[in-house]
Amino acid sequence: MSHTLVSLACHAYGIAAVAYLAYLVRQSEALATAGRVLVGGGLALHGVALFELLGAQNGRPVGLAQGFSALAFLLLAIFLFLDVRYRRPVIGAFLTPLALAALLPGLLMHGGQAPLPPGVRQPLLPLHITLALLGLAAFAVAAGVGVMYVLMERQVKAKRFGLLFTRLPSLEFLDTLNRRLVVWGFLALSVTLATGAFFVGSTPGPWSVDGKTLATLVAWAVFAVLLAARTFAGWRGRRVAFLTMAGFCLVLVSFLSSYDLSAPTAAAMRMP
Repeated sequence: MSHTLVSLACHAYGIAAVAYLAYLVRQSEALATAGRVLVGGGLALHGVALFELLGAQNGRPVGLAQGFSALAFLLLAIFLFLDVRYRRPVIGAFLTPLALAALLPGLLMHGGQAPLPPGVRQPLLPLHITLALLGLAAFAVAAGVGVMYVLMERQVKAKRFGLLFTRLPSLEFLDTLNRRLVVWGFLALSVTLATGAFFVGSTPGPWSVDGKTLATLVAWAVFAVLLAARTFAGWRGRRVAFLTMAGFCLVLVSFLSSYDLSAPTAAAMRMP
């Protein structure tokens, strides 16, 4: 049942992506409204499927397929909130295809549940995973906004005022939105690291830094430097956009490192 609902949601997201891409070419309120309705309907179906699935798994996504599915849901939920609040539907032309790219592997792969180490079977585990995915989704949206900023800036500097210049939001709006998304993602990542350290401390045996932990720590440091540079050095614009993309790539590496990618199907998630 949950797979069917996610499949229906994916179709709704796909049609919404077409509507938003069409809006990029021809601004029409009907296309923007259609995109919002389709994304909202897809999120409703997707949310029911995730609630049913994760409710049976103590709130823990199991396997890469479910991780991708939850990531796509949170990414689109953030986008829909931004679209409704700021009325910038053109952002959907960049973010809905990104969400589909995350969701499609989840529909094509299946994975079984792996036993959890006793040290991490604690009530904080669902919170830890939810915040980790929420932070990743916020950084994904921020990276998408960063791509839009770079494209817009290139047109402005080259004085080639083409389609993107007339469709995309202003550079100031994109920079401000990037900052807000990075702040929220950084807070989620910080709490994720804190709860992760708690789980490590509760697990018997020596502690070691693996690739996943290292990528997460480096990503946290990148975003910490980025926010400090914004606050104290006045950094803005292109270099901030590129640093956001780099930080997102590091968080994505950490996310993928949480799973056994050598398995033929989506393998179960290792310890957070």
